[in-house]
Amino acid sequence: KEIYENAITDRENAYILFHEAYASMSNTTAEHISAGPILNKYLERMSKSNEQLLKLADLIAKAEEQSARIDPDDLFSKIKE
Repeated sequence: KEIYENAITDRENAYILFHEAYASMSNTTAEHISAGPILNKYLERMSKSNEQLLKLADLIAKAEEQSARIDPDDLFSKIKE
């Protein structure tokens, strides 16, 4: 749960900072040169957060799949009881 919350928070914060930096830019080349690397860092942070969320979703799916498996021997022993 903490991993999920941290990834969401990181993504939201990066989005806010990206949006503020982008909105404050004018259409001059100098603005693009100075703000470009900063905007790139924010996009990278959002991308890393997305990757964390996807990895977490994969881990959860694998755990659910593993817990949903039925062991025939276990099932047979439960029927005997």
